Amino acid sequence: MHLEDYFEFLSPDDIRIKGHRIGIDDVIKYYLQGYSPEQILEELPTLNLEKIFATLTYYLHNRTEIDAYMLRLEKWRE
Repeated sequence: MHLEDYFEFLSPDDIRIKGHRIGIDDVIKYYLQGYSPEQILEELPTLNLEKIFATLTYYLHNRTEIDAYMLRLEKWRE
């Protein structure tokens, strides 16, 4: 299984965790605030640790691109 298999790439600015309405940005925001994977699970209980770890691994492997993605989302939401 590839990391990308955990996600739905709906558009360049909409990446969601497969089977959920939760975007990868939701998980990453908690991670960047210092939450552990277990604490993220408490905040997003419809996920499981496998999907949280997959999201964090995807982020760490693609940090530059995902940081740009997060910035675009933040600007769009403003």
